[in-house]
Amino acid sequence: MNRILTIAAAATLVGGAAFAEAHMEQPEEMTMLSGKVADALAGCEVDLDEEGMMNLTMAQVSGIVIAASSDDGGDACQKIESIAQDNS
Repeated sequence: MNRILTIAAAATLVGGAAFAEAHMEQPEEMTMLSGKVADALAGCEVDLDEEGMMNLTMAQVSGIVIAASSDDGGDACQKIESIAQDNS
């Protein structure tokens, strides 16, 4: 399940047509989750390559989404960056 979520998140960031064609049958929940992760990373200017996205655990994905939806302001980006960098 972790790999499915990270693949969906990577597809959102990479956006390659070949990848999208190969994985057209994504559940709506997966698309929404990967979109939230991608938006959080982009909003905090955290650059994570495709391999890094593929290696995110479910706990890291959840942490990023939770931090992004918190009202911590600048703290949220620090948390998101910290979570993403734990993966590097």
